[in-house]
Amino acid sequence: MPESEIALFSEQYWDRATEVAARLREQGPVHRAVMPNGLPVWVVTRYQDARAALTDPRLCKDADRLNEIMRGKLAAAGASTELLSIFSKHMLMADPPDHTRLRRLLAREFTARRVELLRPRVAEITAELLDALPAGEPVDLVERFAFPLPVTVISELLGIPLPDRAQFRHWTADFVQERSELSLPASRAIVEYLTGLIAAKRAEPGEDLLSALTIASEDGDKLAERELLATAILLLIAGHETTANLIANGALYLVQRPELWRELAQRPESVPPVVEELLRVDGPVRMSTSRFTSEPVDIGGTTVPEGEVVLVAITSANHDSDRFDRAAELDPGRGSGHLSFGHGIHYCLGAPLARLEGEIALGQLVRRFSPAELLVPAEQVRRRHSAIMNGIEALPLRLQAAGQEVPVAGTV
Repeated sequence: MPESEIALFSEQYWDRATEVAARLREQGPVHRAVMPNGLPVWVVTRYQDARAALTDPRLCKDADRLNEIMRGKLAAAGASTELLSIFSKHMLMADPPDHTRLRRLLAREFTARRVELLRPRVAEITAELLDALPAGEPVDLVERFAFPLPVTVISELLGIPLPDRAQFRHWTADFVQERSELSLPASRAIVEYLTGLIAAKRAEPGEDLLSALTIASEDGDKLAERELLATAILLLIAGHETTANLIANGALYLVQRPELWRELAQRPESVPPVVEELLRVDGPVRMSTSRFTSEPVDIGGTTVPEGEVVLVAITSANHDSDRFDRAAELDPGRGSGHLSFGHGIHYCLGAPLARLEGEIALGQLVRRFSPAELLVPAEQVRRRHSAIMNGIEALPLRLQAAGQEVPVAGTV
């Protein structure tokens, strides 16, 4: 099996993941690796294979069977068999017909019309956060803007009380880390909190999404207690971690390209196609969530045996030069085709909301401020140690009001 000079998920991997992925694509279509918790996995790296894997019914998502396989492999490796709460029975961890039913119950709350109705509130929250950013002083855009915006949006949607939201930010940041001493306690805390919140919503329903999910649909179907908790966890994690990464990664890209920053500020209509390409060039998701093989599966000429855990390398596939000409370059005229929201029946239900938040956030940022000064060399911006999420730990900038230019470090 081909080996990279830097192993997948090793300590050196995170900040050089794009470089590692490029070598892996050259060497083969699928690679064996070991997750930091000791779980052996297979990683699909090329676009065509990745796209096919995302729709292959032999690559299954059923939470019960997946948990059984993962715990067996962890036990065989002498590792802890405790799994994160995200590996529970929600629509992302289910196959048809369970997936069909679970997605239908949630889809009624995520129609295009309902998402568009959120635009004024998202714009208002964005403006409030930007108003609070200091001009001329160092500021971490991740801490002060990229995360607070989607956290506020998803918290308002779910009906999470205002005093609890800061704690959720810390829990979810630890939850996605590949360090079990952080992720497992955070997972337990989230389960405990949401269990109590669901009980409170059931006793006194409000106008929020979590309350709505406790109520039966028009045909009398409703989420079981286990399904409701799992869905709440999914919405909380996926509902802001991905969007926060989109905003932070996008801002990092723009701050290194002041000419593009200025163009977006002068031509607001160019923001949506640029955001679409940012989703491909430095998207918010590094790997898909886990699947398992229900039988031997051929991937690009390599046979993955039955009962193996498979991850699809989304950011690697999005940089595959066999699919995208000049793949490393941002081309707003390229259109979609990226896999950042997945593909097939598990295509991200929240994609319209993520696009809406990304476009509003980056659009307001470039109009409000002149091209920002990056306060560290770009190569010193650290990536978070998360197999699933592709995000940065911090983005230290100095901002000036629009029209007041500052030198921009690390421009290209």
